[in-house]
This record gives sequence, structure tokens and C-alpha cells, in this order.
Amino acid sequence: MFDRVCNRYELNNLLLSFGMDAYWRWRARKELRLGPADRIVDLCCGTGAVTRCLAGAVPQGEVVGVDFSAGMLEPARTRGGPAGGGKVRYIQSDVLQVPLPDHSFDAVTICYGPRNIVDLPALWKEMRRLVKPGGQVLSLELTRPKGLLGFFHEIYLNTIVPFLGGLVSGDREAYNYLSKTISGFLAPEELARSMSASGLKKVRFIPLSGGIVTIHHAFTPVDQED
Repeated sequence: MFDRVCNRYELNNLLLSFGMDAYWRWRARKELRLGPADRIVDLCCGTGAVTRCLAGAVPQGEVVGVDFSAGMLEPARTRGGPAGGGKVRYIQSDVLQVPLPDHSFDAVTICYGPRNIVDLPALWKEMRRLVKPGGQVLSLELTRPKGLLGFFHEIYLNTIVPFLGGLVSGDREAYNYLSKTISGFLAPEELARSMSASGLKKVRFIPLSGGIVTIHHAFTPVDQED
């Protein structure tokens, strides 16, 4: 499914978010407070929009994008990294079994990926493994607003997203899937509890755009051994 929508993926993200996706990426990068030589892993990187954004903050560092979809990685590799940014490279892999060494990165991110992962404890464990003790873990995920905004958001998810996403990509099924995964995913409070239960520390979440997306930011234990 992801291979089928890769060529129009970023365009659809732009249209369906009313252009807010660029702000969400920037806000996630800002939350990390990266150093210029930091090394980062970006899981479920897709076509590399977040990967490239992160690379702009680490001019002497490196960002490794990881995704299981060969189709998504093809345009990611073609676009390369930003001018003046750090090194960017991509790996095709299951994000629960990433072929990278233990505790060798300063931060690990996953954007718009957790709701596609069946085993969240395994995801947090793998993210802990990749990051140095005391390193940063960040999730950026589409969530459900509350109140009146939530009411209209649900209508938007169930009608506009499948129609417009399907029209632009030629694959309505994929954007029906998108709507269902957002509606059926954990609330931000529940996702935070899942992260804490997996041993991540100082977990906090930051709703953006009225709760349409939420950043979860945490740290790995300073004395972690796994």
C-alpha cells in the first residue's frame, strides 16, 4: 500500500494538512534541541521529509532514515539532504529490527508511524536500544482533537481525507486506511503511559494545532543496559 502512494505522498500530506505539516516537522525538530554534530535515526521515514528537516539542524552530524517500503525510499534517496545540512542516508528495514549498533545515536524519532505498529512496547524497546543513555526519543503522530474541533475533525477524516487523498494518489483504499488508523489509535495520554511503561523517562506530550497532531518527547535512562 505504501509503495503504491509514494509518488504523491508528500503532495497529499501538504494538501490534507492545509500546509501545516511543515510546521509540525519544524516544531518536532525544535523540541529535540539538537546539537550541530548529533546523530539521529528517523524511523518510518517514508519519503524523507522529516529526515531532511532533521538534517538541517545537524550540519556536522548524520540522520539515518529507516523504512520498510522500498517505494517510499526511492524518492527519499533521489531528493538527498538539504544544502548545508548533515549527512543523510537511508536503510530499508523493519523498524523493530534496525540493523544499526546499540546506543550509538543521540536521538531517535518516529513520525506518523506508531499507529501502524502493532507491538508498541517492542517499538519503544528498539528506540531505547538505538539511543545513547540519556538520549532523546520523539514521536510525532496524528491524533484526535477534543470538543467541537474533534467533531468536525472526525467528519473530515471520514469524508474529505479518503476522497481527496484517493483523488490525488489514485488509491482511495490507502486513505481509508489512514482515517481508520487515526480514529482507532491511542489517546495521547495512553501513548505516554505506554512509553513510560517501557522504561522511557520524563515523558511529556505536546498537542499541536488543537490536538490534530501530538508530539511525545522522552529520554532513555542514563543507566540503561538493554
